[in-house]
Amino acid sequence: MSKQTSTGCYIAAWCVWVIALLAFTVARRYVDVSNPFSFQDPNLGGLILIIELLAVAMAVCWIGALVRLAKQHDWGWFAAAFMLHLIGLGIVGMTAYAVAGPIDVDLSRPGLE
Repeated sequence: MSKQTSTGCYIAAWCVWVIALLAFTVARRYVDVSNPFSFQDPNLGGLILIIELLAVAMAVCWIGALVRLAKQHDWGWFAAAFMLHLIGLGIVGMTAYAVAGPIDVDLSRPGLE
């Protein structure tokens, strides 16, 4: 997965994920909360599904970026993106990688580094 694809998809998914979380928080206020673990309202179920799918999409993009960095042997950026994501700051690492990360190398052609 190229740098542009992985970072662009990750950042877009993160933005929509935040909006979905905010929508879930607002919608949750207007639902019967007799059982906090039961989501009878289909709107909440739909928002939960969207949030989960976006989390999976972000994980796929993050793994794609890490694989790309490992193939390029850029271990500093690999460690930064990995550690920031593990401590909950994945958006910071991916944005930094998008803005200042190493230039993509065409890995399909041997000898071009």
